[in-house]
Amino acid sequence: MALLDIRNLSIDISTAQGKVRVIDKASLTIVDGSIHGLVGESGSGKSLIAKAILGLHNANWTVTADRMFLGATDLTKLSANDRRKIMGKEIAMIFQHPRSYLDPSKKIFSQIKEVLPTTSVKKLFLSKIKRVPEQSTQQRIKELLHKVGIQNDQTVLASYPHELSEGICQKVMIAMAIANNPSLIIADEPTTAMEAVTRAQIFRLLYKLNQLHSTTILLLSNNFGSISNLSDYITLIYSGQTVESGSYKQIINSPMHPYTEAMIKTILEFDESISHKSQLYTLPGNIPSANQLPIGCRLGPRCPRAQRSCVTNPEPLNFKGHVISCHFPTLDENQHANTSQRK
Repeated sequence: MALLDIRNLSIDISTAQGKVRVIDKASLTIVDGSIHGLVGESGSGKSLIAKAILGLHNANWTVTADRMFLGATDLTKLSANDRRKIMGKEIAMIFQHPRSYLDPSKKIFSQIKEVLPTTSVKKLFLSKIKRVPEQSTQQRIKELLHKVGIQNDQTVLASYPHELSEGICQKVMIAMAIANNPSLIIADEPTTAMEAVTRAQIFRLLYKLNQLHSTTILLLSNNFGSISNLSDYITLIYSGQTVESGSYKQIINSPMHPYTEAMIKTILEFDESISHKSQLYTLPGNIPSANQLPIGCRLGPRCPRAQRSCVTNPEPLNFKGHVISCHFPTLDENQHANTSQRK
């Protein structure tokens, strides 16, 4: 069952040169209880999609979609106030630079306290009748910190964000994100600029949240190798266009889009087949800027298979949940036969 279902999402941003379509008919389906990786180079539009889901866009954005459902809720029909009520309760966000989103003038205790779910009057009344002491705010906050692997809770709670390391600040943000037990957590490159040990701790923490609490996680990253083993499903996005989507096994074992094949080749495998001082694989060229986007398939100028027909957008092909948007995909014999029959 899909917890989040997005079809043909487009985002136009008004600039001095006119409107620019930064996201072009992107589709994303996230299965309830899964970890879904959204992978693409920096500037590909991952964060823009996350902000569109949360409704954190400016007045100069024009967001359209054929479908954008969170469960049974149509996000496109919600007002700004209704969308704000969902944030934190149904959807939580973990940003990539935690210190930039934590208030530098408040201690950690005060900031976590602000996001805690408020106790209803009815619940408080019943607890007094039964003479059951309500759990203290201090204890609830400590339990949240222990869940995310912070042991020295007293020191952390009495500190300001600038007094803590980047890794601890990120764990604090994760604690704030899970305070209301949201259905979906969007993690926007949560391990940027972190050392390897801290990065592994953050990924392990997200994996435990998914396994122990069935929390659905949308994991945004520009590093295919770091999240591929963690993800149940993977969607690749290039310059605002989703190019391939499927399960982990489908993407790794049978990639069909040239961009996916290029991303897989960038994964470092330290085995005997790699010669000493050999050159690392990179896709030629750079991702285009927003005001110089090519028409049709935006990978065209960098694609090794590009031909004249690539100036038009390819129609998505679906092979048992493995969705590919390419004029010249890598197909096996059965897939070739199915494609021929459709034509």
